[in-house]
Amino acid sequence: MARQGLDALEQRTRYDPQEVEPRVLARWLEAGYFHPEPEGTAADNYSIAIPPPNVTGALHMGHALNAAVQDVLIRFNRMNGRRTKWIFGTDHAGIATQAQVEKLLASEGTSRTELGREEFERRVWEWREQYGRTIVEQFQRLGASCDYEDERFTLDEGYVEAVQKVFIDLYEKGLIYRDNYMVNWDPGTQSAISDLEVEDREVTDTLYCIEYPLEDGGSVTVATVRPETMLADTAVAVNPEDERHRDILGRTAILPLVGRRLPVIADEYVKPEFGTGALKITPGHDPNDFEIGRRHGLEEVTVIGEDGRMTEAAGRFAGMAVDEAQRAVVEALQQENRIAKQEPYTHTVPFSHRSGQRIEPLISLQWFMRMDELAAPAIEAVRSGRISFHPERWAKVYLDWLENIRPWCISRQLWWGHRLPVWYCDACDETYVGTQPPERCGICNGELRRDEDVLDTWFSSALWPFATLGWPRDTPELRAFYPTDVLVTARDIIFLWVARMVMMGLEFPRDVPFEDVFITSIIQAPDGRRMSKSLGTGIDPLDEIDAHGADAVRFGLLAMSSSQDVRYSAEKIQQGQQLANKMWNASRLVLTNAAEVETAPRPRTVEDRWILSRLQHTIESTRSRFEGYDFSHAAQGLYSFFYGDLCDWYLEMVKPRLNAQEEEVSATLLYVLRETLALAHPMVPFVTEEIHSFLPGAEDDLTVSRYPQVHAALFDEEAEREVGAVIEAVRRLRNYRDSVGVPAAARIPARIVGDAYESSLDAIGRLARFDIVMDGGDGEVVGSIGLDGATVEVLPSDTVDPAEVRARIEAERKRLLTERDRARGKLSNKGFTDKAPPELVQAEREKLERFEAELAELEG
Repeated sequence: MARQGLDALEQRTRYDPQEVEPRVLARWLEAGYFHPEPEGTAADNYSIAIPPPNVTGALHMGHALNAAVQDVLIRFNRMNGRRTKWIFGTDHAGIATQAQVEKLLASEGTSRTELGREEFERRVWEWREQYGRTIVEQFQRLGASCDYEDERFTLDEGYVEAVQKVFIDLYEKGLIYRDNYMVNWDPGTQSAISDLEVEDREVTDTLYCIEYPLEDGGSVTVATVRPETMLADTAVAVNPEDERHRDILGRTAILPLVGRRLPVIADEYVKPEFGTGALKITPGHDPNDFEIGRRHGLEEVTVIGEDGRMTEAAGRFAGMAVDEAQRAVVEALQQENRIAKQEPYTHTVPFSHRSGQRIEPLISLQWFMRMDELAAPAIEAVRSGRISFHPERWAKVYLDWLENIRPWCISRQLWWGHRLPVWYCDACDETYVGTQPPERCGICNGELRRDEDVLDTWFSSALWPFATLGWPRDTPELRAFYPTDVLVTARDIIFLWVARMVMMGLEFPRDVPFEDVFITSIIQAPDGRRMSKSLGTGIDPLDEIDAHGADAVRFGLLAMSSSQDVRYSAEKIQQGQQLANKMWNASRLVLTNAAEVETAPRPRTVEDRWILSRLQHTIESTRSRFEGYDFSHAAQGLYSFFYGDLCDWYLEMVKPRLNAQEEEVSATLLYVLRETLALAHPMVPFVTEEIHSFLPGAEDDLTVSRYPQVHAALFDEEAEREVGAVIEAVRRLRNYRDSVGVPAAARIPARIVGDAYESSLDAIGRLARFDIVMDGGDGEVVGSIGLDGATVEVLPSDTVDPAEVRARIEAERKRLLTERDRARGKLSNKGFTDKAPPELVQAEREKLERFEAELAELEG
């Protein structure tokens, strides 16, 4: 196609991503490049398991950055000759998906309870068929080279088999059990949720000091922000070291409004400095009180039900909503003159990350998973270096959580998800766990009833790297691609997902699920707030793709990524678009002017040797940065090489030779262009693939071509020094032009004193638009520019007015002094350097360095 397509290339004066991207993507998908055959071993191959987006989801900036990073790694390794598999699929997202469908049913005037479980599940599958492709198509628009032909879903038949096996095996091992225990009850979803799905928010409540009478006279005052829960009190506790309350230890208090006798107990958990130093103990409605109650064998009373209303145990307050009950209890206490004091109290309160409602700690009969036995190998895997975190600091976060891990409540009161493989006999309380229960109870011949609950979504997600490859069956895919190489994810699911995958991988396939964990930046809104539709700070990556192209969005996100959270930069996206356009225009210039020659390095001049050497440095640094997960510097390094070294300097230097269709420069330019396109392909795949199709001899698509290797013989320090001096000379001459306001088209007569640039004088003059002679020239010198080893003296002409030159230089000097002093002042202000974002402080330091360098040059 390459040479035959040149006529068409000449007609296409601009790069159009909206036309190119879908066409190139279709070619990749049709060719099957992203679907590898399962051959070889995991050590030979390269694989990544995508963090499965929710089936309910749409692409957001976090997805886009995460996908761009993974795609760079996949394309880089594919081009390096490794068989690569990017495991793709979606998560059934139990709570989120059920909520979406329930909202749909409500709009139709019905509900899941009216439909019944079987019909409701049918409607969810129908909804999934209708909307489940959205996120897939959006990943494709970004250019993500996932294995779409082997797409998985966490409720696939094979995946269900894996989940059930894990549940049954862990149950038989004694790690999964059923118990009445304190859980985080989410009234919004009507389900228990795990500790990791709870977020603390700062809330200001009223702290009530309530007097509890003592049975044998006197009273004890307790403090609470939730007076409605006092109806479930079963003790009063004080700290054993608190001298104020020693005299009431062992006595009995009487619960106001209820009359229940409450023992006064000692427990070191009680903080003497909080409130009155006496704590009401409510084991049924507070996680800390629950632990105290279990230590002391206290009764567990529940007065708030799963529906968020007061239970029969609340007596006269039964049936009230919690807020209503609180007001009623306070009013009743006031009537009995039991409230000694009340005051505002600001504290952190748990809320559901899922529904946004305030958590009700409740004792509930749930299924739990003991984690300590599984955590120990997962800790060792990171401590021993089998798994590495990037940046390294996240390893401590992972280890701290695992070392203090608690049992995990894995059952959820939902209808959408992996239903527990558990059956009960109500007649004799026998429990059966397995995929195929007996027809009747083996103890009493009673009927069996299946548990209504489903598993926490994160339980099934924890199996993702191996269940997607066919485990528990010994499949070719599992042998070829497990363990995977790297996990790319965000920090907010280190506990929810990363740690649990490590535990499950070590327990079942008996190997770590990945060797590296790369934690991406959080992309914030441009003003530093979190990106959110509700806050009006969200930026849709698809809108950015529509406006600038997928390559621009990918490049921009990679360029702005960091080991820290970063603010979204529209400038970086525009930089990516400029790069794509520059690639197209520069490539078009080369391809339509080069002689028909074999693509190969054929250096004839020092600038040819220079660009080949600069290319080797760029290949070396890009490879190193990809391997070290340093995508920001890889992107910026590529941009600097293409825009600066290749286009601004080399192309300008050799343009006369190219226009003359010189064979050596044509061969060298085509070689550099091919290597640069391949070098950039993992970051900007669409534009590079499109340009590559026009290269002479381009038979294979770029996405399956070889990645550039460093050729040591092409490094050339002498050429870099010599051309570097030419570039610096041109830069200084251009600065002079700008400082004295010479029109762009005008040429400045000058002579050079010194012979340091004799061989390159023509190139310097042409690039800087100076007419420079070695000696001669009439009239008084009207200006001079110092170069390294020589001086360029500006000669009189209509182009340069000496008086205006002096005035402009003085004005520029004053401006630079003002800017320098302003930057110095800002950087000497600790309020700025300590509080401003690090990137702003660094930018200010760079400005100061630039102003000082420009001043030195102007005054030198």
